[in-house]
Amino acid sequence: MDLPLVTVGVASFNNAAYLRETLDSIRLQTYPNLEVIVVDDASRDESAAVAEAWLAEHPAVRGRLIRHVTNLGVCRVCNDIVQQGQGEFISIIGSDDVFLPDKLAVQVPLLQAASAHVGVLFSPIERMDAAGQPLPPPADLAPPHEGQVHEHLLRVNFIAAMGALVRRSCYEQVGLYDETLAYEDWDMWLRLAREYEFMYSPKPSARYRIHPGSATFSRRMQLAEASLRLLQKHRGRSPESDAIIAGHTRLLAESLYHLDSPDARRWLRERLRQAPDAIGLGMLLAASMGVKARHLSQAKGWLRRLTAGPAAA
Repeated sequence: MDLPLVTVGVASFNNAAYLRETLDSIRLQTYPNLEVIVVDDASRDESAAVAEAWLAEHPAVRGRLIRHVTNLGVCRVCNDIVQQGQGEFISIIGSDDVFLPDKLAVQVPLLQAASAHVGVLFSPIERMDAAGQPLPPPADLAPPHEGQVHEHLLRVNFIAAMGALVRRSCYEQVGLYDETLAYEDWDMWLRLAREYEFMYSPKPSARYRIHPGSATFSRRMQLAEASLRLLQKHRGRSPESDAIIAGHTRLLAESLYHLDSPDARRWLRERLRQAPDAIGLGMLLAASMGVKARHLSQAKGWLRRLTAGPAAA
């Protein structure tokens, strides 16, 4: 077959209710030359059984299931997909999301025809709720950029993993996903953007499901700490990049303090080093003395009322 093989990886974890729909959206792609690798990260529900049954029902699909005995994290899941897949191009989707039917038929020819300097092609995605009903785009949706995008990506991650297609050769250049991180995509996009250009295709390619079990509704502390660690890996590229990272560090470190994270003091110290100011020093001193953020906020409120005088009362 003249069409290049595409590896579609499904990152599966506790989404048995949605997994079959995800797999069907891959099977119904209008692009014919693909393989499916489902990696189940020790789901506690029936996800692995659903994947196994689906593969048995569709023997014409070139696919297989990899099961983790213990939960190893989404970055390990992505590494399994990259290492085990045979495709010239790779696309990874969560087990609660879906591809639109012509995602690969649109994206593969564009990336195949692009310069070798272009490593990633990405498209916008649509949002849906647990029942699959459309949701409006977020009010603060970041505009897409293409070409040299490293600094733009440092400001905000505007690329959804399921909307992207990546050349396999790019992973050989930049390495695999960082398994010490709690999530996979932002760090990888930044690493790829240091070596390759990105291309934007305006046609929506996938639908992202938002429901109470998704990361959107959970793991705030873990994701904030992972964001802080991954951003520090990208310091030193330019004064402009370092200034962007310092801004993120300030906001995320303060967020960890307000979430009562045990790592808050460490990151407040780093925040003060990168962006020294009185607010940062005050927060670090308060955290070092064991003062909770909520108590500090109450004290500030009392102080404002006291200094405002009788009129404020």
